[in-house]
Amino acid sequence: MLVFGTAGDVFGMAVRIEENGKAFYLGVAEKTQDPQLNKLFQELAAMEDGHIVVFRNLRGRLMEFFPSQTVWDPEGLAESYLSATADTHVFTVEAATDRLKKVTTPDQALDMAIQFERDSVAFFVGMKEILPDPKGKSEIDELILAEMGHIRMLSAAKKRLAQTGDSGLS
Repeated sequence: MLVFGTAGDVFGMAVRIEENGKAFYLGVAEKTQDPQLNKLFQELAAMEDGHIVVFRNLRGRLMEFFPSQTVWDPEGLAESYLSATADTHVFTVEAATDRLKKVTTPDQALDMAIQFERDSVAFFVGMKEILPDPKGKSEIDELILAEMGHIRMLSAAKKRLAQTGDSGLS
């Protein structure tokens, strides 16, 4: 089964996912009136920047390991993950910005961020399946763990908001 055309396409999608996350987090940080949430969203945006660098480096280093231009997935595992995520994930910064306009409460922002991170984990798990290089797979595993850490951070913020009853975004 052919997955998204080329390995370069898949790495490009991973970079776009991280760019979208950064754009969303910076946008929400500007709108929030809660200093703790502002700090959280600023930190998450910076972390997404680091992930962009990792994916660009992986792309440059691992492209030579792919035997052809196309990415094949004979068992369909990666295709299932990547296709499901492509159907739900926002792949343009403009679309992420449009979604941000609909966010009016911190709770909505946190819910959207948690879903974004979950979708990213699903995409990266599928991406890992197509990598032929074990070191590349371990680096993707580290990024998956980082995204899972983002979910924990966002969930903790959501719990704190439920306890304090923060009123909204600007």
